[in-house]
Amino acid sequence: MALFPHFREHISQSGPVTSAQVAAISEATGLKERQIRTLAARYRDHPVAESLAPKPRGPVVGSHRIDPEVRGAIDALIDEIALKMVPPSRAEAARQIWGLLHADNGEHRFSADLIPSEKTIERLLAEIASSVWAKASMGSKTRSAQEAHPGEYHSDGFLDLVQMDHTRGDVILVDSLRREELGRLWITFLIEIWTRSILGYYVSFGDPSIFRCGRAVASALLPKQPVLAHLGVDVSYPMFGLFRRLHADQAKPHRSESFRRACVRNGIDPDVRKPGPAHLGGHIERLIGTMVGKLRLLPGATGSNVSARDGYDAEADAAMTLAEFERWLLCQIAVYHHAPHSALGGLCPVQVWEREAARHGPLLPVSCNTDELFRQFLPSKSLTVHSRGIQIKHRHYWHPALGQRIGQKIEVSWDERTIQHVYAELDGSFVQLAVIGQYPDVWEADWEAARARVRAMGRAYQADGGRTATARAIAAANQEIHQARLRTKEARRRAKRREGEGTTLADLRSPERPEKPPVQWRPVAELGEDSWLKVQS
Repeated sequence: MALFPHFREHISQSGPVTSAQVAAISEATGLKERQIRTLAARYRDHPVAESLAPKPRGPVVGSHRIDPEVRGAIDALIDEIALKMVPPSRAEAARQIWGLLHADNGEHRFSADLIPSEKTIERLLAEIASSVWAKASMGSKTRSAQEAHPGEYHSDGFLDLVQMDHTRGDVILVDSLRREELGRLWITFLIEIWTRSILGYYVSFGDPSIFRCGRAVASALLPKQPVLAHLGVDVSYPMFGLFRRLHADQAKPHRSESFRRACVRNGIDPDVRKPGPAHLGGHIERLIGTMVGKLRLLPGATGSNVSARDGYDAEADAAMTLAEFERWLLCQIAVYHHAPHSALGGLCPVQVWEREAARHGPLLPVSCNTDELFRQFLPSKSLTVHSRGIQIKHRHYWHPALGQRIGQKIEVSWDERTIQHVYAELDGSFVQLAVIGQYPDVWEADWEAARARVRAMGRAYQADGGRTATARAIAAANQEIHQARLRTKEARRRAKRREGEGTTLADLRSPERPEKPPVQWRPVAELGEDSWLKVQS
């Protein structure tokens, strides 16, 4: 029976409930006076139909009859045991909490009749809001899905805002010589927000660095036709141009002074976002999710977790080299550009790009120098010019132009793919400094790894008897020094005795010499036989 229309008709929001009102409602509904007055009080507090609905018997759902002191201890233990980055299962957390409440040698020591069962503690854990669990036990990307994020990151127009991020590809590649497994690669994407176009990309086996971030930005700025021709890929990729803002996360290469300085020199504002959840870079995160999902089509795909790799040997199935993967990626980028995008109202990114590019004018300044651009985005450091030039990790680099700058600091950039030369910025232009000495043309990382292996061999030799031999030699050398000091002291004492004493008045008197005994000569006849004169044979 619907009660709400009758209460709305007869019960006012103020004044007492009269007998006439009770009688009218009772005649229409059949309720007794006591029930009507109880419902009228509830209706006045909250004048909606739900306030008149019958309530189920028993305690309110979600309520607990736990002693307040015990409940406070349970909440504290939940924060300590369950709400952490690597939480135990709810059953195990409940068991631990129950045990700590019971333990007679613990901190709480409640009586058994006050402590709820493990199942009740599990229900308390289940009632914790998912946002609380996410904040305590999940990373920023997962936690971000449980939080409110009003507003949007706004782009003011074409080539105004570009977002950049890196991801580890879930696929294993092979080398180009023996087709042996190498490992997973890193992929960098730059998305132009206004058109949702992939403005640039970069693939490498190396971790994200200033060098690789610079190459990715240069890829976004410059036309793609030379790359497509070099790789032999027949697809359309018209996206390039100078943009105004670069939005990136708090990664170390993005915050480096040399990277930010290179951006500013090219008219790009390096907008490094504050530390926080991943939703602040939501456009590039969604793009990466879309492109990484396509990697599952490739041989050697690892999947996103252990369950996805169950029973599958990705290393044995790997078949693509880095160049082959880059050609495949360019094809997938073309597919993305020619597919309708929901954020563009169903238009394709390439449609919006062509429309906006036609209105924009030149996408890149005519004065743009490709070589200068790549060198600007190299890692750099301010170094002092010495008499032997510039020193970088025990290597020296020289150019005649440094002769007039000895003792001065200059900005030096280096390409980590070679140790044969570096670049010094002198008078607004880059001068190439050649290395002094004989060095192989290898990556800097390979050279440093080789030096590290040599040092490791030296340490191994020292550990395998070399250190003992060194100790013996040191002891012998110190013993020789000690003996030399003793011999020198003895020699000096003998020299002092040989030199005698200083001259005094007593020494000027005639010295008293002992008398020599007279010589007594005997005749030859008295000498006897002269056999003693013969030579003994």
